[in-house]
Amino acid sequence: MEAAQPNSSSERPPVAAWIPRPRRYLAALFAMLMSATIFEGYDITIFHLATPEIAKTFHLADPAIGLMATVVRFGGMMSFFVVILADRYGRKPIISVTVLCYTVLTLFTALSTGVWSLTLCQSSAQIFLAAEFGVAVTMISEEFPDARRGRAIAALHMVAFLGVLAAALTYAIMAESRWGWRGMYMLGIAPLVMVFFLRRGLRETARFNALERERIAAGRARPEFWTAIRNTLTPFAGPYRSRLLIMAGLWNSIGLIGGPTVTYFPLFAKRDHHWKSHQISTAIIIAYAMGTIGSMLSGFLMDRLGRKFTTCFFYLMSGAAMYLLFTSDTHRGILAGEVLTMFAYQAARTATSALSTELFPTAIRATGYNLCVQVIGQICWMLSPVVIGLLSAPLGGLGNAASIFAAGPILGVVLIVWFVPETRGRTLEELSPGVEEPPITTE
Repeated sequence: MEAAQPNSSSERPPVAAWIPRPRRYLAALFAMLMSATIFEGYDITIFHLATPEIAKTFHLADPAIGLMATVVRFGGMMSFFVVILADRYGRKPIISVTVLCYTVLTLFTALSTGVWSLTLCQSSAQIFLAAEFGVAVTMISEEFPDARRGRAIAALHMVAFLGVLAAALTYAIMAESRWGWRGMYMLGIAPLVMVFFLRRGLRETARFNALERERIAAGRARPEFWTAIRNTLTPFAGPYRSRLLIMAGLWNSIGLIGGPTVTYFPLFAKRDHHWKSHQISTAIIIAYAMGTIGSMLSGFLMDRLGRKFTTCFFYLMSGAAMYLLFTSDTHRGILAGEVLTMFAYQAARTATSALSTELFPTAIRATGYNLCVQVIGQICWMLSPVVIGLLSAPLGGLGNAASIFAAGPILGVVLIVWFVPETRGRTLEELSPGVEEPPITTE
């Protein structure tokens, strides 16, 4: 049983929303937007790799480190207030602002003089980094042809490995130098400035332009900011509420894999199984490389076999692999579990990301994606490490506690089978009929 298709209450004639772009422009568009994923991979990896050095600089104990990481992660959830503007002013201006703000905050991170200034700068940087990624996925979804949309979104996720690799190499060079962790952030500024200028050739998406032409033709003015937020959220209380809840449920179910694995693999391997630091670093690089392959395979399967089969397959695989990871006692078993988990997890994220952009109309697509992926869908990712830490002693170890969460994707599979429509080969307009804008209030 699939979720009912939302219907527009309007009788106005449909708008020709999508104008095919030349292949040359699509290639340039992808090149201009893939930096969002690269910088996301770089920033997250740098933060985790540099945590020991940051702790040493500011004399932090474990509770303070945990609090710092939580506050930084919370910044990504606040990206909602930036992404929602992409449904008001357009994708192009917002993504240009995000890279500029992220660049400035990265500089301030490198120059921070205390743990709270560093935490505030990094948390603020995450707001714009998460917003940039969300808008980039939205633009790819709106501009690429239906037959290649899944592969394009998968490719955007794949290039995150370049950021992870760059972070690992930078860490090897800078960690022991006199520049330390500050140098790692300083090195990231030059590429950001270059990207800001390269993106001047970016165009607004054809679908958003069509929406704007319709608004102007109807004589509707843009509402005030807070009114715009209320207007944008109105469809989620009506025709698209079920899709929002379903997609948020999917992200939370797969977050029960990502949160425990990313947070606890190094501790599980090093403390409980006596791995060396270089063994952990090597395992992470191999795992993310395989995750890149998983994203590529996911994009291929989505466009060949469909979104529902692909998503279900990788959800189940990620759960089985994570269970292997946290219940193994041998080096080979743990390494295989980590690599397979990241392979399936990244593939599952890619498929879920595609669905998250396809199941909302142009007027609320960026907002819907952000709510599903970076706000409501982050709850389980954030809370699972805390719960695992509390359960570790009663259940006889970290591995036993973490392995319970491997069942999380099963809930996601149930949601997909019963409630998610198949989107392969269908236009965005077929999948997500437009929504009526509510009357603009003057409050």
